[in-house]
Amino acid sequence: MQEKLAVISPEGLPLGGARALSAPLDTLEGKTIGEVYNNHFKGELMFQTYRRLFKERYPGIKIIPFTEFPIVYVGGDPATQRKVAQQVAALAKERGCDAVITGNGG
Repeated sequence: MQEKLAVISPEGLPLGGARALSAPLDTLEGKTIGEVYNNHFKGELMFQTYRRLFKERYPGIKIIPFTEFPIVYVGGDPATQRKVAQQVAALAKERGCDAVITGNGG
């Protein structure tokens, strides 16, 4: 009996079709920004630092902390990644986010 081997490409999974991107924000002043964490590289400390720096530089900015969004783990199957991305997008819209910071190093 011959054994089957599986091979994982170092190129990763095929990318889906490109979608239209939102226009960049002209400023973060007065905007609502969501944080989405991927559980990498000291996110608790980094997001705390981002919050402090943003509040110093952009009056009226509102931050929705990563604790109010699902943690987006790197990897996983495409269906799960899509499902989590849809959850994050729905929560960001529900909370009035103008932009989202995703990931955190790795």
